[in-house]
Amino acid sequence: MPRRSSFVLLCAVAFPSALALTAVGCAPTGDSEVDEQVGIYGQPIKGGYSDTTDTGVLGIYDASTGASCTGSLIAPNVVLTARHCVSDTSETVQCGQAKPGGLHAAKYFYVTTRPNMFSQNPSDYHKVREVLGVPLDPASNDPLLNKEDLCGRDQAILILADNVPATEAIPYVPRVDVALVKDEEYYAVGFGATNDSGSGAGVRRRRDDLFVSCVADECPSFFVKKTEFIGDTGICQGDSGGPAIDMQHRVIGVTSRGDFGCDQPVYGYVYGWGQWLKDVVLYAAQPAIGNYPAPAWTSGKSTDPAFGGSVGVPCPEASCTSKICINTGTDLGEYCTHKCDDVNTCPDGFACSADLGVCTHKPPTKTSKPKPEANDDEGGTEPGCAVSAPDPTKPIPWKTGAILAGAVGAMALRRRRRGV
Repeated sequence: MPRRSSFVLLCAVAFPSALALTAVGCAPTGDSEVDEQVGIYGQPIKGGYSDTTDTGVLGIYDASTGASCTGSLIAPNVVLTARHCVSDTSETVQCGQAKPGGLHAAKYFYVTTRPNMFSQNPSDYHKVREVLGVPLDPASNDPLLNKEDLCGRDQAILILADNVPATEAIPYVPRVDVALVKDEEYYAVGFGATNDSGSGAGVRRRRDDLFVSCVADECPSFFVKKTEFIGDTGICQGDSGGPAIDMQHRVIGVTSRGDFGCDQPVYGYVYGWGQWLKDVVLYAAQPAIGNYPAPAWTSGKSTDPAFGGSVGVPCPEASCTSKICINTGTDLGEYCTHKCDDVNTCPDGFACSADLGVCTHKPPTKTSKPKPEANDDEGGTEPGCAVSAPDPTKPIPWKTGAILAGAVGAMALRRRRRGV
């Protein structure tokens, strides 16, 4: 049913001259009657609060257009964002008519982990090596998802020119292995504005207590595709590309578009493009590019924190990534562990307990030396005995160097002891 909404955007430019860049803040003007399947790209966190702790949510600036967006660090050199943030796309979209658009060159992008993305310090920004979009060939035979439609394909990745140090930001884990369900709780983080006029853009903000409205096929097909879901509220201009994050702190969605009034945000569904994310991160981790061990989730390991983290280190429980601390009566005392199964295995020295379902310490097996066998009455040895009589026709040469070295060492040791 058509309704009155404002979707025409005017953009004002402002960015620190030290970087010779510009930033954008968009203010909607004018009224037009549009269908509900029309959304606004470039959606800040309305009703949120300033966020200086979620450093894995990054600000993205495109110098070729003067546009700013948000992204999520999902590996040391991999930033997940929206395709419309890195390509030529109109401010408004109607599914079936909005095109993916060509990707902009990597040299135009600047990425920061700082809580205010408009820094005066060039060293606060990471440059980009490569820009990748989701595959434009059909992901399935679904006629509602085609390569000419941006809806359902509004995800992209920036591969950075360097790795973000762990001291600067810890990558998020994308939830590529577990589907979303209606009414699931999440929180949203972004660098967008605080209202439809674009006020306050450029500062990282977070909003909690949000809930999934519908997922994939549960949503209206004319508005949302099978690789998308509808969230709660609070997403506005500049939040595009930013994450929806579940209560285990895994990325579940990428902000795509929303209704005027910062309501009904549509997210790209991370689970729907899980294999693509694995493939890209494996590519970015190889020695010629990122040169780091690929995250466990790229090889099919669980993204549930209860299946990850250190095993065998002392706890209390609060210090364990998995939040699991046990004491199995070994010499380790209380130690951190994680859940395990046939896929999520345990490190060396630990075994997956069938009773507990977690990795438990496996004490070293004690091996006893075989006892020498007694000689028989005829002066020989029984089979398997390692003792043999010396052969006078084959003298053993003296290892003079070794003996002298040992003697000198012993003498030196005795001298030191007397000098104490």
